[in-house]
Amino acid sequence: MSDQDLFPYPRGRLQAADLDLASSLQAMVQKEIMDKRLELKEDYDGLLAPSLAKLMAEVGLQKMFWPDKLGGEEHNEPEASYTIAAALEQIGRADVGLAFLAAHSLALQAAVAAKENYQEGLCTAMAPLFCEGDKSLIVSFVLPAFSEDDGAPLWRGKGIQVKAKSGPDGWTLNGKGARPTCSGADAGLFGVLCAVEGDEPAFILVPGNTPGLSRGEEFLKTGLAASRNADLDFSDVKVPEVNCAWRGDEGTYRLLSWYYLGLAAAGAGALLAVYEIIKEWGDNRVIKGRGHIFKENPLTGALMGEIAKEIAVDRLLAYDLAGILAEPEGYGGSEVLAAFTSALMLVHHIYVSAEYTIHRTMELMASAGYAKEWQLERYWRDVKTVQCYLGAYELAKHDFARWFYQAKTL
Repeated sequence: MSDQDLFPYPRGRLQAADLDLASSLQAMVQKEIMDKRLELKEDYDGLLAPSLAKLMAEVGLQKMFWPDKLGGEEHNEPEASYTIAAALEQIGRADVGLAFLAAHSLALQAAVAAKENYQEGLCTAMAPLFCEGDKSLIVSFVLPAFSEDDGAPLWRGKGIQVKAKSGPDGWTLNGKGARPTCSGADAGLFGVLCAVEGDEPAFILVPGNTPGLSRGEEFLKTGLAASRNADLDFSDVKVPEVNCAWRGDEGTYRLLSWYYLGLAAAGAGALLAVYEIIKEWGDNRVIKGRGHIFKENPLTGALMGEIAKEIAVDRLLAYDLAGILAEPEGYGGSEVLAAFTSALMLVHHIYVSAEYTIHRTMELMASAGYAKEWQLERYWRDVKTVQCYLGAYELAKHDFARWFYQAKTL
């Protein structure tokens, strides 16, 4: 039994191919990322970009959902949620930022190429970006922005950053200083939620090289080094009519449910890495004056046990979310809002728990906890940065109230 298998997960629900993928990714990220980390640190060109290319293009994650006839792997049934959980857990264990980028790509694929969502014209137009060549395609989203008053992210038709107008030649998009969810400096495809005057919002796919789309300077971030973000300007950006993936909110809720699954798995993977760090510490440190191996001391042993408990629960929750997306009827219903609410609850819970768990680990490791050599501080920075992109937890609670209590005016 490996150390990771000490933490329970629904192994029986994963197909043999999922288990093989997770195993191969575990070995790959150890060799290509984790073993090189002390030397290359957070070097984008030397470590992160090549690793992303291996994961997305060589392993084939960016081809996963697309039909075989379009050059993809055609792994597009609902049970693909378990594949995502198993894969992004391992990637998150090595680098949360890389898993963060992969979560964007896989969520968009699920939203437009999964069997129940498949659109022939849109997929035929978009699949070449994902399936042709050997380069990784970075996907980013432009979702509702942060309000100027209190910094809280808005939703439900408010705070949309880009406007779109439909015409005989397709869509025309305009917006200044739009903040994407990731990789504004590098993304090759943006999924843009657009306000349409007098009509429902439209979610429109915009290739990164489309005329009229310009990028600002990369801005400084604390974590997620793999995501080089920058603001975007849309100046009469024109795309074909077929690039509109959906109208209204339902498709966006579906996209976000899969996106939150990817982030949940990435968070669980980060905690598996935290376990490896504190286990090595507990096995090899001696408490001076007592001669106790660190993990055998009653106080430190109890704290390490609490850390393990949090990791185990969070891993189970991430796979539970995969189950909700794979078989929603088995969890009480197939409504899109039900899955979205569950996804939002679970991803917030996992990241709050991850922050707490890393804090406890830092306390046990003293100054080594925030020293770069031990890597723990990087996982803390990445987890905190993902929390920022998830948005305010207080507003998420309003979504919970809308679903559970049918609140109408929040």
